[in-house]
Amino acid sequence: MSFNKNRTSLSVSVRRHFVDNFFFSHKNLFAEGKLVLDIGGKKNNKRGLFDIEKTGANVKYVNIDLSTNPDIVSDASNIPLPDNSYDVAIMGELLEHVPDPKNVLKEAYRLLRSGGLVLITVPFLYPVHADPYDFGRYTDYFWQETLEKIGFKEIKIEKQGTIFAVLALIIQHIFRAKNKSWRPIQTPLILFFMWLDKKTSNPLLRAWTTGYGIVVKK
Repeated sequence: MSFNKNRTSLSVSVRRHFVDNFFFSHKNLFAEGKLVLDIGGKKNNKRGLFDIEKTGANVKYVNIDLSTNPDIVSDASNIPLPDNSYDVAIMGELLEHVPDPKNVLKEAYRLLRSGGLVLITVPFLYPVHADPYDFGRYTDYFWQETLEKIGFKEIKIEKQGTIFAVLALIIQHIFRAKNKSWRPIQTPLILFFMWLDKKTSNPLLRAWTTGYGIVVKK
Protein backbone atom coordinates (compact mmCIF):
# COMPACT_ATOMS: atom_id res chain seq x y z
CA MET A 1 0.00 0.00 0.00
CA SER A 2 1.48 3.34 -1.02
CA PHE A 3 0.42 6.80 -2.11
CA ASN A 4 2.76 6.96 -5.08
CA LYS A 5 5.45 4.97 -6.80
CA ASN A 6 8.01 6.11 -4.27
CA ARG A 7 7.86 4.72 -0.74
CA THR A 8 7.17 7.42 1.85
CA SER A 9 6.84 7.41 5.62
CA LEU A 10 3.14 8.16 5.25
CA SER A 11 2.69 5.15 2.98
CA VAL A 12 4.28 2.94 5.63
CA SER A 13 1.85 4.28 8.22
CA VAL A 14 0.58 7.55 9.62
CA ARG A 15 2.40 6.78 12.84
CA ARG A 16 5.67 6.13 11.03
CA HIS A 17 5.24 9.49 9.28
CA PHE A 18 5.45 11.24 12.67
CA VAL A 19 8.31 9.06 13.92
CA ASP A 20 10.43 9.69 10.84
CA ASN A 21 9.67 13.42 10.88
CA PHE A 22 10.72 13.60 14.54
CA PHE A 23 14.11 12.03 13.91
CA PHE A 24 14.72 13.94 10.68
CA SER A 25 13.93 17.20 12.49
CA HIS A 26 16.55 16.39 15.15
CA LYS A 27 19.25 14.96 12.88
CA ASN A 28 21.53 17.86 13.83
CA LEU A 29 21.91 16.18 17.24
CA PHE A 30 23.65 13.22 15.59
CA ALA A 31 26.80 15.06 14.56
CA GLU A 32 29.65 13.19 12.93
CA GLY A 33 31.69 11.35 15.52
CA LYS A 34 28.98 11.35 18.18
CA LEU A 35 28.64 8.04 20.00
CA VAL A 36 25.00 6.99 19.62
CA LEU A 37 23.28 3.99 21.17
CA ASP A 38 20.09 2.93 19.39
CA ILE A 39 18.25 0.90 22.02
CA GLY A 40 15.71 -1.37 20.38
CA GLY A 41 16.75 -0.06 16.97
CA LYS A 42 17.12 -2.14 13.85
CA LYS A 43 20.39 -2.15 11.93
CA ASN A 44 18.67 -4.32 9.32
CA ASN A 45 14.99 -4.41 8.32
CA LYS A 46 14.32 -0.78 9.24
CA ARG A 47 10.63 0.16 9.28
CA GLY A 48 10.89 3.81 8.36
CA LEU A 49 12.99 5.99 6.09
CA PHE A 50 15.20 7.66 8.70
CA ASP A 51 18.66 6.08 8.83
CA ILE A 52 20.84 7.45 11.59
CA GLU A 53 23.99 5.98 10.03
CA LYS A 54 23.69 8.51 7.19
CA THR A 55 24.28 11.34 9.68
CA GLY A 56 27.89 10.26 10.20
CA ALA A 57 27.37 9.35 13.85
CA ASN A 58 29.07 6.29 15.36
CA VAL A 59 26.06 4.07 16.06
CA LYS A 60 25.69 0.87 18.03
CA TYR A 61 22.41 -1.08 18.00
CA VAL A 62 20.96 -2.93 20.98
CA ASN A 63 18.23 -5.47 20.35
CA ILE A 64 17.06 -8.93 21.40
CA ASP A 65 15.95 -9.71 17.83
CA LEU A 66 18.83 -11.41 16.03
CA SER A 67 17.21 -10.84 12.63
CA THR A 68 17.93 -7.10 12.98
CA ASN A 69 21.70 -7.80 13.20
CA PRO A 70 22.30 -5.94 16.50
CA ASP A 71 25.78 -4.99 17.65
CA ILE A 72 24.77 -5.88 21.21
CA VAL A 73 22.23 -8.59 22.01
CA SER A 74 20.74 -7.48 25.29
CA ASP A 75 17.65 -6.63 27.25
CA ALA A 76 17.12 -2.86 27.14
CA SER A 77 17.15 -2.57 30.93
CA ASN A 78 20.53 -4.27 31.45
CA ILE A 79 22.98 -3.35 28.69
CA PRO A 80 26.57 -4.59 29.17
CA LEU A 81 28.29 -1.25 28.61
CA PRO A 82 30.15 1.08 31.02
CA ASP A 83 28.64 4.12 32.72
CA ASN A 84 28.86 7.54 31.05
CA SER A 85 29.97 6.13 27.70
CA TYR A 86 27.54 7.56 25.10
CA ASP A 87 26.58 11.01 23.82
CA VAL A 88 23.09 10.15 22.58
CA ALA A 89 20.60 7.33 23.16
CA ILE A 90 17.65 6.61 20.90
CA MET A 91 14.46 4.75 21.77
CA GLY A 92 12.20 4.75 18.74
CA GLU A 93 8.87 3.00 19.40
CA LEU A 94 10.48 0.83 22.07
CA LEU A 95 9.07 1.69 25.47
CA GLU A 96 5.57 0.36 24.83
CA HIS A 97 7.20 -3.06 24.39
CA VAL A 98 8.83 -3.29 27.82
CA PRO A 99 6.94 -4.13 31.03
CA ASP A 100 8.66 -1.33 33.01
CA PRO A 101 9.79 1.62 30.88
CA LYS A 102 11.24 3.33 33.96
CA ASN A 103 13.99 0.70 34.21
CA VAL A 104 14.95 1.21 30.57
CA LEU A 105 15.09 4.98 31.01
CA LYS A 106 17.26 4.56 34.11
CA GLU A 107 19.63 2.39 32.08
CA ALA A 108 19.86 5.07 29.38
CA TYR A 109 20.62 7.65 32.09
CA ARG A 110 23.44 5.45 33.41
CA LEU A 111 25.00 5.05 29.96
CA LEU A 112 24.89 8.72 29.00
CA ARG A 113 27.68 11.19 29.59
CA SER A 114 26.84 14.43 31.40
CA GLY A 115 24.89 16.60 28.98
CA GLY A 116 23.98 13.59 26.88
CA LEU A 117 20.62 13.37 25.15
CA VAL A 118 17.85 10.80 24.81
CA LEU A 119 15.45 10.92 21.86
CA ILE A 120 12.26 8.93 22.36
CA THR A 121 9.14 8.23 20.34
CA VAL A 122 6.20 6.37 21.84
CA PRO A 123 2.72 5.67 20.47
CA PHE A 124 -0.47 6.59 22.30
CA LEU A 125 -3.61 6.07 20.22
CA TYR A 126 -2.26 3.21 18.17
CA PRO A 127 -3.21 -0.49 17.79
CA VAL A 128 -1.75 -3.12 20.06
CA HIS A 129 1.19 -4.66 18.19
CA ALA A 130 3.42 -7.48 19.42
CA ASP A 131 7.19 -7.02 19.07
CA PRO A 132 7.12 -9.57 20.67
CA TYR A 133 4.86 -7.96 23.34
CA ASP A 134 2.98 -4.70 23.77
CA PHE A 135 2.57 -3.58 27.37
CA GLY A 136 1.30 -0.04 27.62
CA ARG A 137 0.29 3.43 26.49
CA TYR A 138 1.20 6.40 28.66
CA THR A 139 0.30 10.08 28.58
CA ASP A 140 2.71 13.00 28.39
CA TYR A 141 2.11 13.58 32.11
CA PHE A 142 3.52 10.13 32.86
CA TRP A 143 6.62 10.72 30.76
CA GLN A 144 7.24 14.17 32.29
CA GLU A 145 7.04 12.91 35.87
CA THR A 146 9.00 9.72 35.21
CA LEU A 147 11.85 11.49 33.44
CA GLU A 148 12.07 14.17 36.14
CA LYS A 149 12.27 11.56 38.90
CA ILE A 150 15.09 9.72 37.14
CA GLY A 151 17.04 12.98 36.97
CA PHE A 152 16.71 14.11 33.37
CA LYS A 153 16.40 17.83 32.65
CA GLU A 154 15.31 20.09 29.79
CA ILE A 155 12.44 17.72 29.03
CA LYS A 156 10.68 18.55 25.77
CA ILE A 157 7.58 16.55 24.84
CA GLU A 158 5.67 17.12 21.61
CA LYS A 159 2.35 15.60 20.64
CA GLN A 160 2.48 13.90 17.26
CA GLY A 161 -0.83 14.64 15.56
CA THR A 162 -4.35 15.49 16.63
CA ILE A 163 -7.68 13.67 16.35
CA PHE A 164 -7.46 14.02 12.56
CA ALA A 165 -4.16 12.15 12.40
CA VAL A 166 -5.74 9.44 14.55
CA LEU A 167 -8.65 9.25 12.09
CA ALA A 168 -6.22 9.04 9.17
CA LEU A 169 -4.45 6.18 10.94
CA ILE A 170 -7.75 4.37 11.52
CA ILE A 171 -8.70 4.73 7.85
CA GLN A 172 -5.31 3.38 6.82
CA HIS A 173 -5.79 0.32 9.01
CA ILE A 174 -9.32 -0.29 7.73
CA PHE A 175 -8.01 -0.47 4.17
CA ARG A 176 -5.10 -2.62 5.29
CA ALA A 177 -7.52 -5.02 6.99
CA LYS A 178 -9.36 -5.39 3.66
CA ASN A 179 -5.99 -6.19 2.07
CA LYS A 180 -6.69 -3.58 -0.59
CA SER A 181 -5.15 -0.19 -1.15
CA TRP A 182 -8.00 1.38 -3.18
CA ARG A 183 -5.71 4.34 -3.67
CA PRO A 184 -8.24 6.56 -5.50
CA ILE A 185 -10.34 6.49 -2.29
CA GLN A 186 -7.78 5.95 0.44
CA THR A 187 -5.19 8.49 -0.64
CA PRO A 188 -7.46 11.57 -0.77
CA LEU A 189 -9.09 10.61 2.54
CA ILE A 190 -5.82 10.26 4.41
CA LEU A 191 -4.29 13.36 2.86
CA PHE A 192 -7.43 15.36 3.68
CA PHE A 193 -7.34 14.32 7.34
CA MET A 194 -3.61 15.04 7.53
CA TRP A 195 -4.31 18.50 6.10
CA LEU A 196 -6.95 19.05 8.79
CA ASP A 197 -4.47 17.79 11.36
CA LYS A 198 -2.13 20.68 10.56
CA LYS A 199 -4.94 23.24 10.62
CA THR A 200 -6.73 22.42 13.87
CA SER A 201 -6.08 24.49 16.99
CA ASN A 202 -9.08 23.36 19.05
CA PRO A 203 -7.84 22.05 22.45
CA LEU A 204 -10.47 19.31 22.52
CA LEU A 205 -9.33 17.97 19.14
CA ARG A 206 -5.67 18.40 20.01
CA ALA A 207 -6.17 16.32 23.16
CA TRP A 208 -6.07 13.27 20.87
CA THR A 209 -2.72 12.16 19.49
CA THR A 210 -0.99 9.24 17.79
CA GLY A 211 1.90 9.50 20.23
CA TYR A 212 4.78 11.60 21.49
CA GLY A 213 8.28 12.69 20.54
CA ILE A 214 10.53 13.41 23.51
CA VAL A 215 13.99 14.95 23.88
CA VAL A 216 15.70 15.05 27.28
CA LYS A 217 19.16 15.85 28.61
CA LYS A 218 21.16 14.23 31.40
